[in-house]
Amino acid sequence: MDTMALKTGQRGWRPPLRLLFFLWTVLWSVSFPAQAAAYGEKILVAATILPLGDFAEKIGGDRVQVQVLIPPGASPHVFEPSPSAVAQASKALVFVYVGAGLEPWAEKFLRARGRAGMAVVEATKGIPLIREVEGKHQGEEPEEEEHEGHSHEAGNPHVWLDPVLAQGICRQIAAALIQVDPSHRPQYEANLRSYLGALEELNREIQQQVSTFRLREFVSFHAAFSYFARRYNLRVVGVIEVAPGREPTPRHLQKIVAAIKHYGIRVVFAEPQLNPRVAQVVAQEAGVQVLMLDPEGSRPPYGGDYLKMMRHNLAVLAEAMK
Repeated sequence: MDTMALKTGQRGWRPPLRLLFFLWTVLWSVSFPAQAAAYGEKILVAATILPLGDFAEKIGGDRVQVQVLIPPGASPHVFEPSPSAVAQASKALVFVYVGAGLEPWAEKFLRARGRAGMAVVEATKGIPLIREVEGKHQGEEPEEEEHEGHSHEAGNPHVWLDPVLAQGICRQIAAALIQVDPSHRPQYEANLRSYLGALEELNREIQQQVSTFRLREFVSFHAAFSYFARRYNLRVVGVIEVAPGREPTPRHLQKIVAAIKHYGIRVVFAEPQLNPRVAQVVAQEAGVQVLMLDPEGSRPPYGGDYLKMMRHNLAVLAEAMK
């Protein structure tokens, strides 16, 4: 009897059950990605943030079960999901993430798991990304921290906050669902047409509302709304936190206060996922108030609904800029 036979014989080494289960899961996901759909089970979609999860739900309808990996109120810049959440996500047939460095753990997850048997949607793919903070004072040299603009080397990842760019993301999600569940293509295409219409209606509504703004400049907590500003001819003249988790320098805050006074800005925008303390200090120094713009959702009254969240943000902007 050879050495291998001794190792695998009745009284020798046996593979742990956990290893056997892991191997079975991997083989199933790689070899039979569409079978679950064929038998009428819901398609598991893993999405990193709520807006992407909402897109998947609207397009997938009753065919999908969506798992959002970053919980409400957490910032994707610094949050990493638990090992159990990642293990659950590894079973998904569709994985939707932002990319451009927003979720470094997601890119590591995909490299470790591999993409076989999983349709992957990278929301920023194919979109020309903004690579620096917009709205520096004319004639001024930016500070060293401003040269970086955003902490993500690939560019600003917050593309979903432009409803026109969001339409392209939804098309990618629909294509991924059709890839893993082709027998329900008509349903996905119908849902996509309906939701694209709703996004276009939102786009027109924002255009109409923004056209009435007296102020065109604003200060945000971080560079989340740069794509929104570019789409609707607004101008970000200051970003308090240039890089996630990095305390702004006193000189940088002084420039923010100066910009607020120069442009007659009445509000500093904070975000519910990030500590508003520094925004409150800036607002107090400039003699203005703090309001919340939400880039990700989850708060009442809009919850995880992207369209409602964007309309809420529009109402907040109108309060500050009309």
